[in-house]
Amino acid sequence: MSATILDTPEQRAAYVQRMLQALCSEPGPHPSGTEAYEQVARRIHMELDAALPTVFLDRYLDFWQVLPRPEIIYQGKRVAVEVAENCAGTSPAGFTGVIERIDGPVPYGIVDINSGEMAACIAVGKDVHAQRGYLFDDEVLSLPRFVIGIGEVPFVDLLVAECAQVQVRLRVVYAPEVPTYNIIATIPGELPDEILVMAHADSIIMTEGANDNMATAIVTLMLAQAFAETRPRCTLTFAITGSEEYGLMGARHYVRRRQVEGTAGRLKFVVNSDSLTYGPNLWATTHDRELMDLVQSVHRDLALGTEPIYSAAECWMNDAACFRDINRHIRGINFNSRGYETLAANHTPADKAANVPIDCAESAFLVLRALIERLQSL
Repeated sequence: MSATILDTPEQRAAYVQRMLQALCSEPGPHPSGTEAYEQVARRIHMELDAALPTVFLDRYLDFWQVLPRPEIIYQGKRVAVEVAENCAGTSPAGFTGVIERIDGPVPYGIVDINSGEMAACIAVGKDVHAQRGYLFDDEVLSLPRFVIGIGEVPFVDLLVAECAQVQVRLRVVYAPEVPTYNIIATIPGELPDEILVMAHADSIIMTEGANDNMATAIVTLMLAQAFAETRPRCTLTFAITGSEEYGLMGARHYVRRRQVEGTAGRLKFVVNSDSLTYGPNLWATTHDRELMDLVQSVHRDLALGTEPIYSAAECWMNDAACFRDINRHIRGINFNSRGYETLAANHTPADKAANVPIDCAESAFLVLRALIERLQSL
């Protein structure tokens, strides 16, 4: 989608209404892990993918747990193992297999002697002792994956050389079965320093979640498209998260993903928005005096006629809470809103597309667009 079709307030208002219909009215309530949420996530991905250079569906699980205890046993001796979170498990009884060397980043496979097929794999960690791994993207619910430390490699190599039979069992429980996602879009900047702009797209079970939080997610979509054809100084990443209403699991996963990828240190600013259409008066929260001054200057220059609220308080709330310690230099600001009666509909069936005040989406878009521009000079 060309950003030019969102150039005027009238075009943006029409876009918000059209997307509220597609992402709220048509799917209805859309908690993460449901077919309705998957429909929403794929539509958001389609919108972003039409405008931005790098967009992907970031799959995760709301819940994953290994049951005691993961086992690879040879003649009564247990191989010292951990597991990779988000992998699949074996059957409750496990299986008998033979460890083989395989090509690729995971160096060992375990072949089930009954089926003759690869039924599990073994990764090698970076420490002498086994440490838990973490899987994402297409590797979520892939083959059961054990992790050994460097110190255990000689023993495993001996088992490979002798074609030794081992007993294997890894029991896990997880939810949901329907794929659930964050949607991540990035615009490369001149610098690796990164500004992360976030809003969640999931609802609870009884509501369309139009004000909390789909209208805000749509504002974030418009922001992404507004910057799509620019060359920003800082890299801009737009994250539409899931599972905010269910333990912040989408944001928690994205933090873990960035840590595993080794890119957590690039994040310089986190701008999180939740429920920007409770009224025209944006409510900014941060202890960071420089960021608050910047927001106040944006409001003065735009002269929107609103009555913004400024709270010198902890900004690490909602999804932003997960990013507080992602690196030593991270800075953040959180936005909400007040002013109309839409707050009373929060988490009720009345929070539907017809009850979203479109003027709030417009004023929030203008403020956040100007803020993102100015953050790049800090």
